[in-house]
Amino acid sequence: MTLSIPRARRRERAISDYFDMWVTRDFDKLDAYFAPDCIYEQSNGHIYENRNQVHHWIEDSLDHQTVTTWRIATFTHARGREGQPSITVFWTFAAKNDDGSDDAFDGVSVFEFNRQNKIKRVREYHAKHRRDCPYKGE
Repeated sequence: MTLSIPRARRRERAISDYFDMWVTRDFDKLDAYFAPDCIYEQSNGHIYENRNQVHHWIEDSLDHQTVTTWRIATFTHARGREGQPSITVFWTFAAKNDDGSDDAFDGVSVFEFNRQNKIKRVREYHAKHRRDCPYKGE
């Protein structure tokens, strides 16, 4: 696989900016990064089938949740199903909900890009942030 470092860094920047949008609550750049026909699969099972639906989900989310942190740990570059660039991102997410509860979990997102370097597909997976080792010491 040949990787163009400048293009790879631009894709990483798009993902970083997207995560930052949730913290700043400013989504003005969203259309510059996401393809109109993008598909976004959340870890809770919800699927948004185009950029308009993604906007609608974001607007609904902003009404009842404030993201306090969405920190990226690593980027891993690969090629997607159709040979297009993909980046797997490991991250930690934290938010305050309007009912006073907190959310915090770790996750992985797989971002696939189209030929125009726009985000074409996102698949999210998450795990509990607090973990334990039930057999530690055995």
